[in-house]
Amino acid sequence: MKINELVERKQELIDLKKGEVKHVKGGLSSITKSVNSNKSVFKDGDNTLQRTIIGNTYLWMDSHEDVHAKNCFAKSLKERGQKAFHLHDHEFKLTSKVGEPIKIYESSISWKSLGINKEGETQALLMDSEIIKEYNPQIFNEYKKGNINQHSVGMQYTKIDLAVNDDSYDDEYKVWNDNIDSIGNPETAKDKGYFWLVREAKLIEVSAVLAGSNELTPTLENKEAADSTSSNEPSKDTQMKQLLTNIKFK
Repeated sequence: MKINELVERKQELIDLKKGEVKHVKGGLSSITKSVNSNKSVFKDGDNTLQRTIIGNTYLWMDSHEDVHAKNCFAKSLKERGQKAFHLHDHEFKLTSKVGEPIKIYESSISWKSLGINKEGETQALLMDSEIIKEYNPQIFNEYKKGNINQHSVGMQYTKIDLAVNDDSYDDEYKVWNDNIDSIGNPETAKDKGYFWLVREAKLIEVSAVLAGSNELTPTLENKEAADSTSSNEPSKDTQMKQLLTNIKFK
């Protein structure tokens, strides 16, 4: 869609984004190094595990042409506490639970720790979760073996802005200028000439998936284990998602 059409239909498109059902595009993850964090939880047991997972990394243009602003889930987390679910594949069913969230929070994380060659930090939505074998033995074992390295959030938009790289449109161009230098993959936004800035969203769940539309969504490593290995093998996951009515997966 051309820039002038986007601006002319902005409110209509925002309304659609708040309520649409969307099928996510496929793609390969670009992460080529594992992430570790001193803040991450990591505990192994025969029947339970504790892991810190990244549900979404902010200031990154994803396959929905969205960029999540910092603190975009802050209101939702304050209002709903730890009521989001840890699921697999966005299957919103009782039998699709993977674990029980211990803590869900937004935290700063460096671009370089995510494998992105950019100075400074962004922010991510993290979940400390107790993964329970009885819920799903197969996924429990995949987490235990370190094979799950992509996640995705189920969410509902509440506040969105359009950013365009065209000074003919004062409001949309200001949103562009205020945010473009903070984005971790600005070349993607510049190639499109626009992006949707998600200022606020309601968190529903975090899912383990083959690959997320935002590929910067790994399971954080145990810091000590990460320091003892030099393996940096790239992910070979392929992207596959589903969407629930009125919930957008990221």
